[in-house]
Amino acid sequence: MRHSHHNFPYEPWMVVLFITGLIVVVILLVWFIHRRTVASDGLTGNERKTLPSEQRELLSMLRQHGGPMQQTDLVDIMSYDLGDIAEILKEMESKGLINREWKSEQGTYEITARS
Repeated sequence: MRHSHHNFPYEPWMVVLFITGLIVVVILLVWFIHRRTVASDGLTGNERKTLPSEQRELLSMLRQHGGPMQQTDLVDIMSYDLGDIAEILKEMESKGLINREWKSEQGTYEITARS
């Protein structure tokens, strides 16, 4: 006598465990790829290869700072004068790497890195 239903050789908990394991592996793989794309300096591999050194340095500093910085603070920290920093930041803004917003009460630009 034949049975008309199929015998499934795995217990339901085994299927759930397998799917959960598969999801964890995919998440870890995505995380690992992301970690290799953006290094601890906050720059992508492409930014590291294509940007001039002064732009890499400023962008890295802005991203590691984690929030807006005043242009005058960048001048104090960096080994460039105000004119050099202003030109570098204008170039970076035109490339879409940063936002600059004039803060009249401080008399300087507020610089924010784009991700």
